[in-house]
Amino acid sequence: MAKRETKLTLADIQKSAEVVNTKQKFYIDKDQEKFIYYYPKFSKRKITILINDLSHTMSYVEQHKLDFFNNDDELHHYILFLMIKHFTDLQAELKDKSIETHFATMHQLVDIGWYELFLMDMFTIAEVSNALAEISKRLNLSIKYVELEKELQQQLQTGNTPT
Repeated sequence: MAKRETKLTLADIQKSAEVVNTKQKFYIDKDQEKFIYYYPKFSKRKITILINDLSHTMSYVEQHKLDFFNNDDELHHYILFLMIKHFTDLQAELKDKSIETHFATMHQLVDIGWYELFLMDMFTIAEVSNALAEISKRLNLSIKYVELEKELQQQLQTGNTPT
């Protein structure tokens, strides 16, 4: 039997949005009843905010000549930390904190084993993979845009018109 077609409604949109904006508890230590609220589904809007946060951090690190992002691994670890930050209640606690505090928090999470716990047990591999793919896609577009902008600037400076 064929499924009946239905028209998309505002209620459908609201119901779908509710799914990505619903938090759950993740118990870090059930014996001590220590938990954190997190978003099991990653919304596109929060991924965009994460990317903006990453961009701001990279600019800050460059401007202040900080000893961060010396290699791709450090950048990758920080992106994963930003997932922990933006998809848990750590977002509210880190909101007005310095970039240095963000890096210190990331290293502390690694030291106590919660960085890996959050990424491997709290979040699903599918959500992390989808977010990484989205981040990569958007960063690649940004890089291409910057390269195109530089090329156009060079052409304008040399008097050549773009083809």
